[in-house]
Amino acid sequence: MRRLAVVLLVLIVAVPVLGVGLGPLALLAAFRKEVLPPPRDLPVKTVNFRSSDGVDLVAWYVEAEAPKATVILVHGASGTRGDPFVDLPGMMRDLVGRNYAVLAPDLRNHGDSAAGPRPPQFGPDEAQDVIAAVNWVKERDPTRRVAVYGISMGGNAAIYAAVADPRIEAVITQETFTQGAPVMRRGLQAETGYPDFVIDGLLWGARHLWGLGDSNGRAIEVVGQLGTRPYLIIHSRSDPIVPFADAEALAAADPAARLWATPAPDPADPRLLEAGAWGSHGQSYVFYRELWIDTVGGFLDSVFATMFG
Repeated sequence: MRRLAVVLLVLIVAVPVLGVGLGPLALLAAFRKEVLPPPRDLPVKTVNFRSSDGVDLVAWYVEAEAPKATVILVHGASGTRGDPFVDLPGMMRDLVGRNYAVLAPDLRNHGDSAAGPRPPQFGPDEAQDVIAAVNWVKERDPTRRVAVYGISMGGNAAIYAAVADPRIEAVITQETFTQGAPVMRRGLQAETGYPDFVIDGLLWGARHLWGLGDSNGRAIEVVGQLGTRPYLIIHSRSDPIVPFADAEALAAADPAARLWATPAPDPADPRLLEAGAWGSHGQSYVFYRELWIDTVGGFLDSVFATMFG
């Protein structure tokens, strides 16, 4: 009985410790998903470049017939350069159709790109990857103009990058957040359905033992530094992961910002049912493609006016 008591005591102590210590490793590994093959109907080139802090990055590049500018398309947390959930290939196709070249990188710790010196930081570190993408564009054509379009965490990276790099002439964010930590919690709940105490343990371990920096993504503190640069905010009114109030706060912090609020989708829409607990997060293009083409295309054309535009 004494031995059994000791074994039970060890298990009682060890299981939570291992869960908090090793469970977050599975959480961090979930950020890296397989990259699906590129769409066959687009002339996609796979390109490589390196960030200023030495992270090797992989991207897809699609040239347009008569490019007005290049749009750097930035996926969200646990996404890739071809993320099917938000239909990045469709966005590439429609941007190229409006005569915008597209460069879509895998951020550090995602897809086929290398790991960074730290786990995801929800904006500040990933901004270096966006700036590296701008460098790649400018090295090939110094006259090429550049916009950045970021989704969710990619929107935070876009904002941090644009604040640091004036070569980025326009910013678009879609379903992006003011602060990363609450979003990480809601996202983990949507993905796993775990009870609160398990979520709390996983996040504590990921942050304090392994360096997850979701609390470092705080676009609300820097977005006002974009100055007069054109900024389009796209956000679903029914987003369950990043509340619409975040979009309103970003818009209020930047007098130059324009907010496009996309309506809540029909609750019976099969695409919404398939999304499950993620709901309309990151889905504004998916549900409102025709409006997206007109709104985003019109916004970009207003910035990158040409003799043909």
